[in-house]
Amino acid sequence: MANERETEMKDAQKSGKKFRLIDFLVILLCLSGAGYSINLFRLDLFQTINGQNVIPVGTVTFKKNTVQRRMTNRVIWDRLIKESPVYIDDMIRVAELSEASLHIGGNDIFLNENTLIRIRRGEDGSGEFQIDLASGNMNLAAAPEGEKIILNIMGRQVEAQPGTTLSAAAGNDGMALHVSEGAAKVKEAGESRELAAGAMIALDAAGSVRPDPAAVIIQPRPNAYYRGGESGPVNINFSWNRINLQPQETLRLEIAEDPYFSRIVRAFDGLDSAAQAALNAGVWHWRLSYRGAVLGTGRVTVEASGPALLSPAMNQQFYYETELPMVYFQWSGMDDVSSYLVEVDVTPEFRNPVIKRQTAVTSFADSSLGPGIWHWRVLPIFSHAYEGGLSPRSASFRIIEDKEPQNAPLIAMAPPPASEPPAEPPVAQQQPPPPPAPVARPQPQPQQPPPRPPARPPQPVTLESPANGTELTGLNALRQQTVFRWGSEAGVEKARFVLSRDSNPLTGKPEIEILDPNRTIRLDRLKEGVWYWTVEAHTPEGVDISARQPRQLRVLPIPLLPAPENRQPAANHRVGIEELKKVRIDFRWWTVLGANGYIFTLYQEDENGQRQITQTGPENRTDWSMDIKTLGRGNFIWQVEAVSVGQNGVIEQRGSPGRNSFVIDIPRPGPVQIIEQPEDIDDD
Repeated sequence: MANERETEMKDAQKSGKKFRLIDFLVILLCLSGAGYSINLFRLDLFQTINGQNVIPVGTVTFKKNTVQRRMTNRVIWDRLIKESPVYIDDMIRVAELSEASLHIGGNDIFLNENTLIRIRRGEDGSGEFQIDLASGNMNLAAAPEGEKIILNIMGRQVEAQPGTTLSAAAGNDGMALHVSEGAAKVKEAGESRELAAGAMIALDAAGSVRPDPAAVIIQPRPNAYYRGGESGPVNINFSWNRINLQPQETLRLEIAEDPYFSRIVRAFDGLDSAAQAALNAGVWHWRLSYRGAVLGTGRVTVEASGPALLSPAMNQQFYYETELPMVYFQWSGMDDVSSYLVEVDVTPEFRNPVIKRQTAVTSFADSSLGPGIWHWRVLPIFSHAYEGGLSPRSASFRIIEDKEPQNAPLIAMAPPPASEPPAEPPVAQQQPPPPPAPVARPQPQPQQPPPRPPARPPQPVTLESPANGTELTGLNALRQQTVFRWGSEAGVEKARFVLSRDSNPLTGKPEIEILDPNRTIRLDRLKEGVWYWTVEAHTPEGVDISARQPRQLRVLPIPLLPAPENRQPAANHRVGIEELKKVRIDFRWWTVLGANGYIFTLYQEDENGQRQITQTGPENRTDWSMDIKTLGRGNFIWQVEAVSVGQNGVIEQRGSPGRNSFVIDIPRPGPVQIIEQPEDIDDD
């Protein structure tokens, strides 16, 4: 027994040693794999830093939400900041409800939501830029003097000529290419075709031409940007070429405040190939449709004001004694500006500017200006993808030479020298009287410098717009941003924008308060009623330069939408035996312009008045049906109300209800008549 136990113990010891060795090897293998994986992750993560010496070929700017970039040989997608560089072989992915713009080779490419592209060069790594459109849709605005761009769409190469504007889409259902301006050449399988302005090509996944109705949008450009809406609305021209449409078939153009077209502000029916709409400053979405099918869509931005001139302020004065002063020029920045042109001249007409500098930043300093009155302005410069221009604002300042001299030293006047007395006065002669004392002469007074003009106290801030007593329609205030503008000649260190129901906005609790606001303030969904607004501000020296008087703004009530017309069944309709065979009763009405939902309500009359049976909506439909059997016999009233529902599901505009009555006349059963059979007569 003892020998058996010793043998078992030795075996256990051997097996334990073997297990520990295997365990050590497994742990070592896992650690090696983990270290290798971490090293690969580090190399992938810091590839951007390691490649910092690589020259970017362009920049990508995201407009909203999520835009990602994946560099070559990487598996991680980088989420881009406001403006990021891009390199050859980068992939750009735009998420849902997102937008981005790509600036490459002097060209502008706008990427819409759910779009994936890749940036490449020619096969030898040189030559023109190539953009592979894997999925989604994009718009290209080729620069007149930029580098050539070639698009690769589902195995087809599209070469855009300089100055060409086009739209391209790719997906599971095929591809489409629209040329708005210029010309493009499509190459496929050794063959090529050229598309001029106003032409398009649409192919399905198999490469066959799609015969669907279509329209090639010529104006406005995709994501058009119009400048110059400060004095009023801007007339935007819409024009398109009709494809696969009969002459009598008309189109519909809708313009809305949101991309979901829940707040439509303009609608044009019966259109052929053109339309015009006057739009105020803001962002507007438009779509062109035929029988409910969208043929084209886009966005138009109307910008009202140019850069605000911050420093030097209007009528600011600069004093100097020996050296010319250093003047710092500063202005507010604007989106989508490629550069700024700053001009300084002695005349407000800027005929021959003394300083003419183009810069990409919003400030610079200069010390070359001498004494006098100077005028300056800033002109924003946009790329070729944008349209329109702004009238630049100008301001003036003054440089004054301080000629105050140094104080002159006081000069002491010495007395005149006395004449020599005689060597020996005569004895008989009397002693001459002593010489008179020197007469004190007035000392010259130092020349006093001319008095410096007293500094003008800083002026209060000005409330520029909206003007006092402005009235806004309820729908515009609810659906569009209300823009408030204020200005100040003096420097502002602290400021506060206040909007209140109180006629003295600075007292009590304000409805809206914004600390240190911009000179332009945009507020959403301003409600009905009377508002008062002002700006409280202080200079860096602590001087109160608040606006003297608040301004009043009135938001008018929202009008009701009209009642839907052509309501069926009509008033006093009677449902008889024949209609009862249909089992269901159908309710129909016409659409109402400006409505995107309808509320259907059904009542039944009884001895107590009206009793609601059902209510549905708001739903974007123009018909409803019910089972007649559930209603039974009686007098009924049905009502439909058109409403406008906002993006958040809240009803923004109600409508006048349209009501019709009908009667369901089910015949009542009559008395049952029993016919007795005569008894059989027994012949017997």
